[in-house]
Formats: sequence, C-alpha cells, structure tokens
Amino acid sequence: MTAITAAYLSILFTPPKVEISVDAKNGEIVTGERAFRTTVAADGQDVTQVEFYVGDELRDSDTATPYIFRIDSLAETDGPLKLRFKAYTSDGKSGEKVLSVVIDNGLSKGAQFHIDQGETYLRDGKPKEALTSGRIALKIDEKSIPARIILSRANLALGVFDQAQRFAEDALAKDPTNVTALDLLAGINLRRSFATINREGGDRASTILSIKSALRQAVEARRKSLDATLDKQPASTPETAKQYADVCIRASRYSLAIQALNPAFNANTKDSSIANRLAYAQIRSGRDADALRTMAAHKRYGTPDAYGYALIAVLEDAIGTKAASDEAIKQGLLSDPDDLGLKTAQAFIALRNSRTSALVGIVNDLNSVAGSRTEVAYYLFSANSALRRYEPARKAFADAVLAEPANYDAYIERANAALNLVASAKDNTEKGFLYDTARAYYETALVARPESAEALSGLVIVDLYQGKTVEAVDLGESATRADPGSAVAQFALAGAYSKRVSEVTRAANGASSPEAVRLSGLAEAAIKAAGRLDERNLGGHGIPREADILKYLSTFGRVPVLTAPQ
Repeated sequence: MTAITAAYLSILFTPPKVEISVDAKNGEIVTGERAFRTTVAADGQDVTQVEFYVGDELRDSDTATPYIFRIDSLAETDGPLKLRFKAYTSDGKSGEKVLSVVIDNGLSKGAQFHIDQGETYLRDGKPKEALTSGRIALKIDEKSIPARIILSRANLALGVFDQAQRFAEDALAKDPTNVTALDLLAGINLRRSFATINREGGDRASTILSIKSALRQAVEARRKSLDATLDKQPASTPETAKQYADVCIRASRYSLAIQALNPAFNANTKDSSIANRLAYAQIRSGRDADALRTMAAHKRYGTPDAYGYALIAVLEDAIGTKAASDEAIKQGLLSDPDDLGLKTAQAFIALRNSRTSALVGIVNDLNSVAGSRTEVAYYLFSANSALRRYEPARKAFADAVLAEPANYDAYIERANAALNLVASAKDNTEKGFLYDTARAYYETALVARPESAEALSGLVIVDLYQGKTVEAVDLGESATRADPGSAVAQFALAGAYSKRVSEVTRAANGASSPEAVRLSGLAEAAIKAAGRLDERNLGGHGIPREADILKYLSTFGRVPVLTAPQ
C-alpha cells in the first residue's frame, strides 16, 4: 500500500471530531448573570444536543442553535467553579469543553459598597450593571431598603415595570413613608399609563380605565411622598418661615404656606423673598385680591425684584389693567430678563389671552433654558394643543407629569384639550371617548389636589355634555364649597342649575314647579356671584351653556402656572 493510499484511507476512516468553542476563558471572573454562547464544529455531522454542567450537575440542554447557557453567580458560592459543555452528534459521537471560572460577587465588600456602585452605574446610564450591584447588595443584606431602591430604579430604566414596581412596593412595605420609593412608584405608574396610551388598537373604554388607574396610583404615590416630606418638617418659626413655606408650596399646601409667611411679611414688608412667596401662595389658592394687597404693600415699602414684577403683571392682567401689566413686565425685564418666574408669567398671560403666536415664542425661549421643568412642559403642551400638534403635545404632557406627577394643572389642561376636540368629533362614539378622556384627567387632578375648583368645574362640564344634571349640580356645589372665591366654580354651577331646571320642567310636561323655581333662583344667584368675582369677563353674562363654561375654564378660569419663587 502506497503512502498516498494510506493517507487517503486514514482520512476516510478517521472518526469525525466534535469541537466546542465557548466565548469565555479559563480563570474568567463571573459577577452577576453571565450568558455563555457555545458553538459546535462536528465535521459535517448533525449536532443533536448540547449540555451544560455546573460542577457535575446538569443545568441545561439545548437542541438548536444558538446554544446559549446562563449562570447566575448569586446562586453560586464565591470561588472557583468548573463549567462543562458537552455536545452529541447524530452518529453517537460527542465532544466536551471544560472551563474553570471564578465566582466573585464581592460579598466581603459589604452592602453599602454595592449600593454606592449601583448609584454610580445609574448616574452613568448603565442600568444592567446597576441591577447586578443591587442584587449583590440585597444578597448581603436582605433587609436593605436602598438595595431595593437600586433594583427598582434599574428595572424602571430597563422598562421592566413589573419588577420595578415589585421592588418599590417591597421598600414601602418596610418603610411606608420612604419618599424615594413613593416617587419611584409614581414614575412607574406614569410610564405604565403612557405605555397604554401608545399602544395601538384595543377597546377604548378599557384603555381609558387602564390609564386612569395607572395615573391615580402614580398621583397617590406622589401625594404621599409630598405629604411625608412636609410631615417631617419641624414647625415653622420666624427664622424658618421661608424654608417651611417652600416645602408647603411644593406640596401644594398653599394655606399652610400663607399661615407661615404672614407674620414674617408683616414684620418685614421690604423682604422680596417673603413677599414673593406669600403672593405666589395666595395666587395659587385663588386669593388674587390678597396677593394684590401683598404686592402693593411690598412695593410701597420696598422694591420688587424681577419675580415680584412677574406676580404684579399676572395680577394686573387678571383685572384687565393691561397697561399696568405691561409696565410690570417691562420693569421685571430691566431687573432680570432671565428670571424664570418672569418668563412663565409672560407665557401665562399669553395663554390666558389666547395669544398663541406670542405663547409659542415665549415657550421656545423657555424650553431652551429650562426644558426639564414641569411648568415649561405644561406650556409646551398648551401651545402644541392650541396648534393641534398632537404628537409634540402628547410628549410635552408626558414630560410635565413625569417631572412632577402631582402637577394638577397639567391634568386639567389635558382634560380641557380633550373637551375642546368634542366640537370636531365625527360621531357620538368619538365624543364619548373624548368625554371619558376628559373625565379621567379631571379626576386625576382631584387626586393631586382634592380642593381644585377648576377640576370640579371641568367635571361639571362633562356631566352637562352627557346629560347628567343631578351629578353636575352636586359637583358644581362641591366646587363652590372648595373655593367660594372661584368665578369658574360659580359660573359652572349656574350652568348646572339651569340645565337641571330644563330637565325638571320637561319631566313635568312643561309645567312650572316649586323645584324649578328654586333652581332658577339658585342659577341667577350663581351667575351674579360669578360676575362679582370676575366683573371684567363675567359681569352681566347670561346663564352659560357647556361650551361657555369650557371656554372660560380654558382661558380666564385658569389659575396662574408660574415657576415657584426661589
């Protein structure tokens, strides 16, 4: 037999080799979860199965490429670990690859080390790495709340809402007033609601219910967070009045802020920082007349700063003294043209007076310098809604409430936008969807601020559109009780009483009745009260219909949205 023949026969009868490659090296350190990608070369033979062993224990097997096997280092003991990969072919041949790795989770470094590392990873935009750090910290200390917070934040960044919510709720189970966990829960539920909004198809009624539920949970969590922060504050003193008021303002507890600031302001009317905070809280609680007196006293004995002039401009515009409002803006610009309070005051005046072109210019400027702020996103939403730019409006609304889940102004504005589309709806089904949408957002605003006369008045409008006159009257009366000085509440109540009169009269076949007479008297009293509260816009106005109330709520019935004083 020649050498060539021998070589040929050797090739022909040599058993096929089964070679395994793994994307890992001997001595590799494994921390957290590790996936091993395995490839098999079998000289043209079919690979029927690949097995994965940890030590001598068969952990997994696969029959189709890609062959990927995973190990969770936190389920193993720190130290050396043998891994074995074994492949089989259709003709009974097999091959094997053995690796030695080192499990090192850094348990000896302590939970705090890994919590700090997780925080760093989150700041650097590395949620997967943060997830590993949080898991290690929790293995070291199974009671650790900070570790659960890291895990919740990391899962939220990765879009794994169920896990994010689970870890936030676990943290709250151990500390029910944990502000960070409450805020996380708010953010998680908001993102759930936006994920629901963005899904195409599905039953609209179910979609609205899902959105409403997620929003309610988000706002409830944020309200608990704000209230917990306020509850932890020491009682206000003359020395701490401003700091205490700032916490109250963030929590929308304007009456508490006013109580804390009044003595300090009476003692020093020259102090702009006190005057600004007091007038802002008065404006936000619907006490414009008090705010005007505050700023008049401050101006008499001191000099307003740019923010103070912003407040004066908003107040003067509300009573129709345009020249005085314009002059206040001018003085504010001379004092500090970059003041955010002044810029948001300009935006609000443009919005309230339906000057959309001016609003767009102001909003673009605001967005360039403070686009991350909730009030800036609020104005972005308002401007885009007015221009029927729906996608930018939707994004701006999401930005507004993600920045501050308890931003009830944004929910009211979103509800108003839905109702303003009713007139152009193509059919009753579309109208019903818009009514349900508006109701969901008004009710969310009430979760954020139960005493909101604007949100209650919005619900009156929805009920009137849907013919629910009894409910409309109840809500209108609730709005006037919540804020007796609210013109929009009295205006809405007048409309509700009048619509109820029509229904009562119709039920009596057109005959007058004591109930109809009583309700008519109440409607007249409510419209007169509305005229007294806003003589400029409602003085002499007749009994309103739904569209009249909505128009007023969407313009002069708004509460000013301004950057809070610093």
